[in-house]
Amino acid sequence: MSLGPILPGRLPAPLIARRLSGNLQAGNSLLQRLQDQLATGQRFFLPSEEPGAAVRTVVLQRSIERKTQFQTNVTADRSFLAASESALGSVSEALNRAKSLLIAGVGQTATNAERQAMANEIASLLQSVVNAGNLNVGGRYAFAGSQSNSAPFEFSANGTVVYRGDAASIQSFADADLLVANNADGRTAFAAVTEPISRDVNPALTLDTRLADVHRGLGVQPAAIRVTLDDGVTTQSQSVDLTGAETVRDLKTRIEAAFAAGPLTVTVDIDPSTNHGLRLTPSAGTVAVTDLAGQTVAAELGIAGGPAAVINGGNLDPRLTELTALAALNGGAGIGATAGTGLVVTVGSVTKTIDISAAQTVEDLFNLLRAANLSLDVGINDSGDGLAISSRVNGAAFSIGENGGQNATRLGIRTLDIDTRLEDLNLGRGVPVNAVDAAGALLPAEIEITRRNGATTAIDLAGAVTVQDVLDRINAADPGVLVASLNATGNGISLTDNDGVSTGTLAVADGPVAQALGIAGEETSGNPATPLVGKDVHPQRTTGVFGILADLEAALRAGDDLELARLDPLFDREIERVNGVRGEIGGRLALLDRIESRILDEKIALEESLSLEFDTDISSVVTQMAQVQTTLQAVLAIAARTQELSLTSFL
Repeated sequence: MSLGPILPGRLPAPLIARRLSGNLQAGNSLLQRLQDQLATGQRFFLPSEEPGAAVRTVVLQRSIERKTQFQTNVTADRSFLAASESALGSVSEALNRAKSLLIAGVGQTATNAERQAMANEIASLLQSVVNAGNLNVGGRYAFAGSQSNSAPFEFSANGTVVYRGDAASIQSFADADLLVANNADGRTAFAAVTEPISRDVNPALTLDTRLADVHRGLGVQPAAIRVTLDDGVTTQSQSVDLTGAETVRDLKTRIEAAFAAGPLTVTVDIDPSTNHGLRLTPSAGTVAVTDLAGQTVAAELGIAGGPAAVINGGNLDPRLTELTALAALNGGAGIGATAGTGLVVTVGSVTKTIDISAAQTVEDLFNLLRAANLSLDVGINDSGDGLAISSRVNGAAFSIGENGGQNATRLGIRTLDIDTRLEDLNLGRGVPVNAVDAAGALLPAEIEITRRNGATTAIDLAGAVTVQDVLDRINAADPGVLVASLNATGNGISLTDNDGVSTGTLAVADGPVAQALGIAGEETSGNPATPLVGKDVHPQRTTGVFGILADLEAALRAGDDLELARLDPLFDREIERVNGVRGEIGGRLALLDRIESRILDEKIALEESLSLEFDTDISSVVTQMAQVQTTLQAVLAIAARTQELSLTSFL
């Protein structure tokens, strides 16, 4: 701070006093500001003091706040993932112990009492795994997906384990534009649902199909196209703007409206020969459709072409959605009559017949399946062309069959149909129709059927691959009389022998092939129209940790070596799968460590920049304070001298 010139001999006293007072006030104000800077460490207190630095400071502070939040997210994510990995580590240990008990329980080496003791230990291991699955971290259940407020796994009354969570991934920002999942849902971590039952149901194109759903969900972005009608006398060409159209009906309305004034008109509908493409029919002559320059909409809609009497568009292959009408499935053929039919669904010891006659859409069907309270997981498969139905119950068989109709088959969710491979029956044990001897030759694979007239028919099934192959070979033995088909109710194979005369017993001799097909037995009613109804040999079961532990406990208690042999490789696969999930979680933990290290480095750099912009330079402030104090002392000294002036000093 500098003082203005003070000339006692030339300035009047009041002016000198004001000048001194102003200097004192300015000096005190500056000294106060420097003291505040020194006390708070801040270079300025109002943006107006240093506008440029203030703007940069705000930007830097916000960046640091974001980095701090990212760091908090990383810390929270690490705690969830680390706890999840630790829980899965205990699951892996339980599986290894169970595998040891399985090996010890096979054959005659273990007594019944020892097997019962092993089964009790397996029950204890199952409880420990359920406890691990219900891991709670900070009030959130780690393996429940988005349903993290309630325990995902619970024992039912019959000892099965039901998964109540979902498959949602919970993500948080670990850094700018970087989302990291901080959970592993129960389906992924524990394989807690059955493999989905699904088949392509070929949904037809309808006027209500959304353009976003065609081409298996890739969709079409509508734009303008050119449509030309020509009857040899009159040529009409219109640029039809399809922008904003959402459904096939919107396309139909806009194209037809463009020619509504005539004299030539055009009709747009669904090609009835395929039910998968559009059809354009002019009132007379020909129609041609082209894309405008730079556009591909007509080509994507499959209608670019002509001139032609009719344009039959290509397959738009719409994806299945919950709004898809059941009548549109199977290329528009629907799912058959639903009145009095429906589905037979079995989960464990519970079987329910589900009336679907009120269902009009896929969503309606899903609601009816959920309302059955069978712990089913319902949805649309990943490819978007079929339903996906699973069971959430671990340790119980699950199946979907018919109730006298074809609804389950046409919905693509029947668990045993004509395309089911024989090697998949009996929980993967298959049917011994392709067994070979030491020389590699096929062994006999016959079933022996005793007809109602007492005659015996042997049918060789060697080399059969699917259920359809079995049906074909039986039906070829006495066409139209000895008839094999799938059960009208539920699942399995039925045999009918009706020669119009005989009323004896229809029987299939016991044997490995007949047993595996579920048709060994007798039908003794004497009514030739009554079929011998086979068993369901293709139930679905979960193969995750809960399912195989429950199955192992049951097999040990029953002394079922065949079941123990089936479970042996499943434990190996499950141990490998669980360790794979642990490895994936470990990878995410390593990623979080790298992210946190980078965030810390970036925060340090930001804080250094912020310090340069906003923090007080202590040494500079101390120097300025000394200068100001010296100046103030000088001003005070001058003020003291002015107080000594007399009237003669001004003369």
